[in-house]
Amino acid sequence: MRNGYEAISSMNMDKHIEFPPREVVPNTPYGYVLAGEVQDEINLADLIRNLAREWKIMAILLLVGTLGSIAYASFSTKIYLVEAMLRAPTFHELGDVSGQNLVEIEPVDAFTRFTEQILAPENHHQTLVSSDLLQQFSQDGQSTDVEISSGIYNSFSLEIVKHDYYQLSKGEKAPFKEISISMESGDPELAQRYLHALIKNSENNTVKSFAEDFRIVKENRVKAVKEEMEALAQAEKQNREAKIARLEEANRELIIKLQQQIDLNVRKAKQDRENQIIQLEEALKTAAVLNIEEPVTWDDLRPLRKSSQVTNEIGDKDESAPLYFRGTRLLKAELDLLNAREDDRPFISGISDLENQIIQAQNDPVIIALKSRQNDLFYVEKYDDLQRQLSDLLEQPAQFENPQFVIVSRPATIPPGPIRSPMLIVAIGVLVSGFLALFVALIFASFRN
Repeated sequence: MRNGYEAISSMNMDKHIEFPPREVVPNTPYGYVLAGEVQDEINLADLIRNLAREWKIMAILLLVGTLGSIAYASFSTKIYLVEAMLRAPTFHELGDVSGQNLVEIEPVDAFTRFTEQILAPENHHQTLVSSDLLQQFSQDGQSTDVEISSGIYNSFSLEIVKHDYYQLSKGEKAPFKEISISMESGDPELAQRYLHALIKNSENNTVKSFAEDFRIVKENRVKAVKEEMEALAQAEKQNREAKIARLEEANRELIIKLQQQIDLNVRKAKQDRENQIIQLEEALKTAAVLNIEEPVTWDDLRPLRKSSQVTNEIGDKDESAPLYFRGTRLLKAELDLLNAREDDRPFISGISDLENQIIQAQNDPVIIALKSRQNDLFYVEKYDDLQRQLSDLLEQPAQFENPQFVIVSRPATIPPGPIRSPMLIVAIGVLVSGFLALFVALIFASFRN
């Protein structure tokens, strides 16, 4: 058989292509290869033998790594995880906060308020500054309270506790009833004291925040009720003044009408008196001519007289006798009285009733009562309800007694051991140093060969 080079040469004779012969290169660390070829196979036995030649380097690196990890595990600060469990209060544990109706709050709402407070960075800073822990956290004495507070906040964590007995549907979240707060620290006792102070300070701030919200809501409600009462009082005052104005206007019109009727009657009485004087003067002249000094009959002086025998009258006749029958003496007396009269009002029938009506209109008791009213709210239908609401608002407590927005189900406890075991650190160090020693040995073996 022809080899590969001869076959390719025979196929390309027309092109006169010639290939160089193969050259075998012996004594390579991994066997024999042909010159110009790339070796893609590794002899595992030769690789192990070559690595075994570098056992000193591997042993030194492994020993250094092991000693270093042991030293690091021995001298490094042990980190402990201090943890506390908190839960939402019940309605009974919430106290008299749940008894008020201004700011509706349930146990979950109270627990949410506390959680927001404990997660606030300013609350951590306040807890640190207001307690005696600042100097103990400041190891070098050069860190500021803001830096220390920031470091503590970064090591603090909060998680919602999820129990296996929660029967949740797909996509439903676990009920927010319990949380776990924890803090990583090299000084677990100090971290424990800090978590206790943080819980207490957070609860105090939560109560203060709720009390402030309650105070603002109460003041706004009281202000709104008073403004509504004032608005109703102002409206009722305007209605009262409008009613007074309408009554006074009606009384003025009535007084004018009555006064016109009185004036008309007075003018008519005066005109009647003047006409009567003229008639009496004519009758006086006639009586003087007829020489009638005394009344012909006293019966004829009646306005509606009966028939008189003196005058030879028979039958029913209601006409008055002529005036001159009264005689000159009586006529003169009547004329003197009529001429001397200065006011005809006492002789006008019904004028006293008209004057009494004017006096009553001028002193209308309804207008007097409306003007003398001191408080219009007593006459407002909604006033009693507003007064009751205002009384209920003012009776709301200004402070709450022993409200509990959180219940500590498990106080902050110190774990029996650190969160990172020294043996684990040593094991990781040995593993890393072993890989590093193997890698370095491979490099040295490659350079030697």
